[in-house]
Amino acid sequence: MNKSGKDSLVTMLKGFIIGSSMSVPGVSGGTMAILLGIYDKLIGAISNFLKDIKGNFLFLFKFCIGAGLGIGSLAFAIKWLLEVFPFQVSFFFLGAVIGGIPALYRKTKESPIKITSGIFFLLGLIIVISIGFLPTGNLDLSSGSGFTHYLMILVTGIIIALALVLPGISTSHMLLVLGMYDSMLMAITEFDIVYIGILGISTVIGIFLITKPIEWTMNRFTHPTYCMIIGFVLGSTTEIIRDKIIPAIPAEANFSWWIPSLLIGIIAFVLGFSGIKSLSRFSND
Repeated sequence: MNKSGKDSLVTMLKGFIIGSSMSVPGVSGGTMAILLGIYDKLIGAISNFLKDIKGNFLFLFKFCIGAGLGIGSLAFAIKWLLEVFPFQVSFFFLGAVIGGIPALYRKTKESPIKITSGIFFLLGLIIVISIGFLPTGNLDLSSGSGFTHYLMILVTGIIIALALVLPGISTSHMLLVLGMYDSMLMAITEFDIVYIGILGISTVIGIFLITKPIEWTMNRFTHPTYCMIIGFVLGSTTEIIRDKIIPAIPAEANFSWWIPSLLIGIIAFVLGFSGIKSLSRFSND
């Protein structure tokens, strides 16, 4: 296989992994894109789309094909596995998130750890953990009718774009905070074309508005930006632990449950860690 064909296959494979993992709590699309080494290329292709329309379109098209296949196939399998084996599967994704940290740290382009590095890391960590504790159900943007209702959908789309682009922020959690999760699922199941259309267009607009300043920040302040992103990514693991691993532990758990569960969990963690670490070497950046 020539280099072009290999690059296309890797791009679609990474899109497939990102799409299939987006249903996992704590594993946002931005997080997976960062860990797989395709985040910078995605941001650049979107923010500079008009500079190379053909090249950027082909790259985004291949990525979207992979992501669409991932959402339409493995996402359902992952949801089923999380329902049946939440403890073990969550350890796999925990390993996957942590497995991408070494490659992510190399992107800081600065080996010595400074005081400012720790400050930006802690800032990113605190932001993501704080978002995870935002109460759900107190805010309801799905209420209202007519123009106000569709304006709220527009606002929701832009916020979804922010959650999609920034690593470590769970899109599903943000929808719950906004009170839009149930209404969005209903719109999809009932094929509400107007609702889905406005939400989709506003999300695309939001992505194009957000990517340019993110790209500028990553290029201008590479080291502090990636230190903060590492904080984002590590902070996202708290949601996996809080929402999946801890609730999966039975109240009556004894040695007969703990020993095999921990053993399989450790194996799953190592597989996730090794898998993402290997894939992150094939960077598109």
